[in-house]
Amino acid sequence: MTEPGRVPWAWLLGWSVVAVAVASFVALVPLAGMPHVSDELAYTWQARLFAAGLHTGPPADDPALMRALFWVSGPDSHSPFPPGWPALLATGEILGAGALVNPLLAGTLPPLLWALSRRWADDATARLAAVVAALSPGIWVLAATRMSHTSVLVACAVAALLVSRPRDEPAPVWSPWLAGVAVAYLVLTRHFDAALVGGPLLLWGLWRYRTLPGVLGLCVPSIMACGVLLAHHHALSGDALAFPMNAYLEGFVGDRPGCNRLGFGADVGCHPTAGSWGHSPGKALGFSVDSAARLDRFLVGVPLGGLLALLGAWRLRTRLLPALILGVLVVGGYALYWSPGAAYGARFWHPLYLVLPTLTAAGLVWLAGRWALPVLVVATLGGGSRLLPDLASGFWCVDDGLVELLEAEGIHEGLVLLAPYGQRAESWPALGVDQAACNPTLEAGDGMALNDPARLQGGLQVRLAPADDTALDAFRDAHHPGVPAWLVVHDIAADTRTLQALPPRP
Repeated sequence: MTEPGRVPWAWLLGWSVVAVAVASFVALVPLAGMPHVSDELAYTWQARLFAAGLHTGPPADDPALMRALFWVSGPDSHSPFPPGWPALLATGEILGAGALVNPLLAGTLPPLLWALSRRWADDATARLAAVVAALSPGIWVLAATRMSHTSVLVACAVAALLVSRPRDEPAPVWSPWLAGVAVAYLVLTRHFDAALVGGPLLLWGLWRYRTLPGVLGLCVPSIMACGVLLAHHHALSGDALAFPMNAYLEGFVGDRPGCNRLGFGADVGCHPTAGSWGHSPGKALGFSVDSAARLDRFLVGVPLGGLLALLGAWRLRTRLLPALILGVLVVGGYALYWSPGAAYGARFWHPLYLVLPTLTAAGLVWLAGRWALPVLVVATLGGGSRLLPDLASGFWCVDDGLVELLEAEGIHEGLVLLAPYGQRAESWPALGVDQAACNPTLEAGDGMALNDPARLQGGLQVRLAPADDTALDAFRDAHHPGVPAWLVVHDIAADTRTLQALPPRP
């Protein structure tokens, strides 16, 4: 082990740079800097509202033509997701670099997880844990997206690092406050992760900081976050205790009140899963096995990565209690949730990366000794590269084909109307999606991502096309008079687009 207080700064900085570089490359090249999964589009639109200083957006010119999953186009347009991650993502949108927010956050993980690893492993294991944090496909895939999970993992790591400080080790006065802010971010971003991980970390911190300043530092930020969240809910739904996503999903389904709750039953679940409605222990077990298989493939890029973690757990078994508690909470908690979360790997289990790099490194050091580092690099980069074809082939039915078409025609201003039709079956098995139907709603995501819901006039405006020419002309006259317009007809089955300029309106 390194001497107490010695930090391998060059090692950690180097792997932080690698983490940022890998995630940035994937974000900007295979994923083309675009939101792909519907959640990402909703996060991005809400971030653009926040970047404009707005909580909710102006009414859409025609809600039916600005339709997207997880977006409420009403008198006050908004996302039903919690506000924490869109607020953080807004910093990137202000700078025109929303795609780089998560990659930059990923750069904090090697030093954070190294420091955590040092709490319960030797120096060689901790150093290798930093490399796992930089190169694990399970980390860089999500860090290349606009999903909230990377920011949640960073917040969990900050809180865990601060509250796990030994009681006989002096703590700076700001330490409990920073831990409290990290837990507060979880409250504002992912309620369930806040309950499963943030709550126990807060309790651990209260046991660690048994002084009035420590208790205040831990609790005040979280109490404030709860207040902000209640105010946010009240502003969106008129009920501070109503989670907007519940109302959205119940309205989307139409006849299943309470479908988004936890637990089992025929009336749990807002869309069919595994071929039927409802959620059951059998489904939960199947989803858990599937998540475990995806986690195994994503951990070091090749199968049996999970075996390394199990070997590491055996090696560190006398210090395994925190990892065991985390695993039970996350795996058991998400077994109660009806959605399988089949996109970007085992994303619901992402908080497990608090301990997985250490366990994986411990197993690899035990097996490979001094060859552990080259083995890890070859496995993660070689195996991880096999995920890129899925990421580069229109994941979740979104690619940059429309952007390239508009760029080729020099279209940067005006009204672009999308007319997608038909559907086709797709699969991205390496990323956890074995079967999906690319339909007009999903396919239109590539164009809708060009919109800024805070700015519904001027610049480039993209809408779904009205059903017929009469409605199209009426929409143009009412909302975009005198603006040049184009129609993009998208044959989804063939995945081809044709662009035609629409005649000027008198």
